[in-house]
Amino acid sequence: MITSFLKIFISLLVISSVMGGCKKSFLDEPRPGTSVASTDVFATDQGVRAYFNGIYRRFRIQYGTAADAWGIASINLAREVKGTDVVLPNVNWYTFDYEHDNREPVYRRVVFTWGYFYDFINQANNLIQGVTASSLSDASKSRFIAEARAIRAWCYFELLREFSHAYVKNPNGPGVPIYLEPATAATRGNPRSSISEVYTLIVDDLKFAVANLGTTRQLKDVINKDVANGILARVYLEMGDWGNAKTTAQAAKASYALNAANYNTPFTSIDKSEVMWGFPQSADQTIFYGTPSAFWGHTGVGYFNFYVDSIFVNTFSATDIRKTNFYTTAFTDFRRWRSSKFGTTTRFEDHFIMMRVAEMWLIEAEAKARLGEADAGDILFTLQKNRDPQAVQSGNTGQDLINEILLERRKELFGEIGISYLDLKRLGLPLERSVGHPSVYRFSIPGNSDRYTLKIPQAEIDANESLTNADQNP
Repeated sequence: MITSFLKIFISLLVISSVMGGCKKSFLDEPRPGTSVASTDVFATDQGVRAYFNGIYRRFRIQYGTAADAWGIASINLAREVKGTDVVLPNVNWYTFDYEHDNREPVYRRVVFTWGYFYDFINQANNLIQGVTASSLSDASKSRFIAEARAIRAWCYFELLREFSHAYVKNPNGPGVPIYLEPATAATRGNPRSSISEVYTLIVDDLKFAVANLGTTRQLKDVINKDVANGILARVYLEMGDWGNAKTTAQAAKASYALNAANYNTPFTSIDKSEVMWGFPQSADQTIFYGTPSAFWGHTGVGYFNFYVDSIFVNTFSATDIRKTNFYTTAFTDFRRWRSSKFGTTTRFEDHFIMMRVAEMWLIEAEAKARLGEADAGDILFTLQKNRDPQAVQSGNTGQDLINEILLERRKELFGEIGISYLDLKRLGLPLERSVGHPSVYRFSIPGNSDRYTLKIPQAEIDANESLTNADQNP
């Protein structure tokens, strides 16, 4: 049912925030979960912050009972294997995603992804409604509503990336249903809005967030003004709005510096100086085998089934610090290369990095290149020189420069948020796999293929009175 995907219980959020708030504010006198009332949650700034703490914690926890529903980590890992650079040599977790065959309306990947983001959209809508009706100060209301709208915008953006074709294919094509109020048992369901209508909401929400959020926060899991600008830069890039992509990326990166020394240790902590946004884990609060190092590592306890395409590894120069993230195995086939970027020994308490400042440099470079601005190559080279002191500027212009930037995005953001796959989809480009992959997975997918989209869960089609089978993705 639609309400099964969207319904929220405030008491559960308060419990999760009290248990896993990581030194954040809590309700002064939290009541038992069965008796916490919405009037208590929205009566004080501390109560609202506790609600947010619960949301941020639930972003990263085991979601439901399915073994491949490991919160946001599961979505990012699925996107990684759907691209060109990660190799899965045998049947294991994420193999069906690697095959681009995990999109049917009753599959766990589909049901989990849809329900995950709509759950948090509903939580954001509850926050907006509760704060609006509260007696909090106007300043507090604006700040909290801005943060909730940023969460809502990010979730709608990620839903479009999964369940709709790219903006570049057809902005007027079918998007996803929009909900601006909390769902209840009486919610009958909304129809699919167009892609452009959903993007209008996303942009409006993020612009409000940027205008009303500050930069201070207690932990990097909280969306502040910099992160809201970073998400907005991603959105504008997806839409092909190069001018706004450039300016929002510049704003997002202003308080962060590139630091090649971040590559001296694995990307397992949000405390790294380049990290703008991420979710922490602690030893007593983890998703265990869902943690990325359980797939990338090779010692300890884990699945250890992620390898790296040798063709991709060879795009790095010998003096590039990022090349040190790759090491050879005893195999001579497609299992030749592995990555140590996320650790080689499984540590279930590793953090999830969601956004780094390097991405903002690359968004700015691509936007400038597509606008024909003369310094686009200089922006790119600033990053390249930081990663490789021996780097020489290519001098590329036009499409050659754009291609160089797209490759640099794969090199810089490898393993993190699925950039290889996401860029192919947003630009309507084909997926091409060759000798770096097992022979059965050396296939091509045309640009804008239906295989780039997940189908809507059948349970949603059946329960939502505004949807029929005719609304299903092909």
